[in-house]
Amino acid sequence: MSRKRWIWVGVLAVGLLAVGAGAWASRGQLAYAAIATGYAAKQTCSCMHITGRTLDSCMAEFPEEARNTVTITEDGNSVRASVLFGAISSEAIYEEEYGCRIVN
Repeated sequence: MSRKRWIWVGVLAVGLLAVGAGAWASRGQLAYAAIATGYAAKQTCSCMHITGRTLDSCMAEFPEEARNTVTITEDGNSVRASVLFGAISSEAIYEEEYGCRIVN
């Protein structure tokens, strides 16, 4: 194999190691985002469907950082919270007899 090819293989190997290390290092933040979207969906669902408040009123209770990063959408009896342009999301649904629960 030529020297030029070995250099490209080395660059590719280093690049793959860097991507793998970045994914390993961010696993905690991804788990936190999944928990945070579940919490946001459940709390917003309860706030809107049990107490009868508006979405803006419910969002006012979240910290400012969360209001800027979490996207909340409502569709009938369900509320979806997402971050990272929808890459991580959770949904809560309101059921008359049981209240709100997370469905995913």
